[in-house]
Amino acid sequence: MTSVLFWLAVDAASTLAALDLDAESVDALARRRLGRLLFDSARNNVFYQRRLQDAGIEWADPILERDPYRALAALPPVSKLELRQAGSKALAGGRVHPKWRSSASSGSTGEPFRVYYEPRAWAMLKYTVKLRARRACGVGPTDRVVILDAVAPGAAGSRLEQAIGCGRISVLQPPSAVAAALVAFQPDVIYGLPSALHEAARALQDRGDHVDVTAVFTSGELLDGSARGLLAAAFEAPIYDIYGTSETKEIAWECPQGGMHLNNDVVRLEVLDDFGRSLPAGEEGNLVATLLVNRAMPLLRYLTGDRGALLSGTCSCGRSSPLLGVVTGRAADVLVLRGGQRISPYALTCALERVSGVLRYQVSQLDPARVRVRAILEGAANRETIAAQMRSALRFDVAPFLDADVEFVDRLPTGPRAKFRVVEPL
Repeated sequence: MTSVLFWLAVDAASTLAALDLDAESVDALARRRLGRLLFDSARNNVFYQRRLQDAGIEWADPILERDPYRALAALPPVSKLELRQAGSKALAGGRVHPKWRSSASSGSTGEPFRVYYEPRAWAMLKYTVKLRARRACGVGPTDRVVILDAVAPGAAGSRLEQAIGCGRISVLQPPSAVAAALVAFQPDVIYGLPSALHEAARALQDRGDHVDVTAVFTSGELLDGSARGLLAAAFEAPIYDIYGTSETKEIAWECPQGGMHLNNDVVRLEVLDDFGRSLPAGEEGNLVATLLVNRAMPLLRYLTGDRGALLSGTCSCGRSSPLLGVVTGRAADVLVLRGGQRISPYALTCALERVSGVLRYQVSQLDPARVRVRAILEGAANRETIAAQMRSALRFDVAPFLDADVEFVDRLPTGPRAKFRVVEPL
């Protein structure tokens, strides 16, 4: 943690100030970061070195400094599966360094995945970039923040989070327990999935309790107008949506005027059609992200698995950052289990991601006490072992009565309009 604290101290002021820079200054900063990242990847990363060479670009090519955006556009988008298959070749120097931090995917795409970060990148993406956006929404340094998270019940946050008054409450426990923990914590600000927040609000109402919060932040699931209205009424506070991924961290955040601002000093977001061609503002396509500040495991034109659109113009708040339109990717539905127990799909995906050897999976609810798990395995994985581990994980983390029919397949089915759903409720 020492190295993360060091970089927090070094970069905090400049990262916070970047939020209010003019568009030309932010673009210059992003361009420099991208040029350095491409140069470093071309020299020290076997996976991207080959992709750049295939595009006719060597590490000494002047284009990396002169026009890094054009160099980036020459690379084909990269999928989660390609990076997983690349293994250590996708890491700087070909190995994991002891001081690196890592983050596992949330399961929204059904493809478990881990990304590694340098301490400096982790400090910036995990803390400072989030802090500046929350500050712009009125969150003060002494406000008590609670995160509804898919952690083990009773698990504490990091020492740094505890030091700044930030707590975590597990959503892998009954909503009544979540409500009791909220009342005990008495937060000023709540952060969580819309489905988890909705369940917590229902449980608070059932208890006859209320938490007096000044803001609620949502992420990880599609927040439509109906869900926003329900949460605003339940918590009697403004609702701010956040868009990001476990791999890139926070990509865009909603300001008090309603604009979804891109953190374009640390991430470059493109909208591409299904053939990899760039789409103009206002047209929906595949969201492709390039993380500009992490050399440990670079993400260059990374396919997020979501769809959305960029908007033209600027926000009425006066900030110059580009705006993200509606993201139409990861809508989630609550599952109702036996006895009326209601759980977020993320409780299932977090449980299943503890099982190694799985390339991709999909869960379909069959009845209130049973689900079907279809899984694509890595080549050498043992089917009997993985099936047993999946059943145990679901019973331990989700519900002790939950049975699972486990099937191993070569392909996973898609829903209407070919949209893939990781978790399908009844």
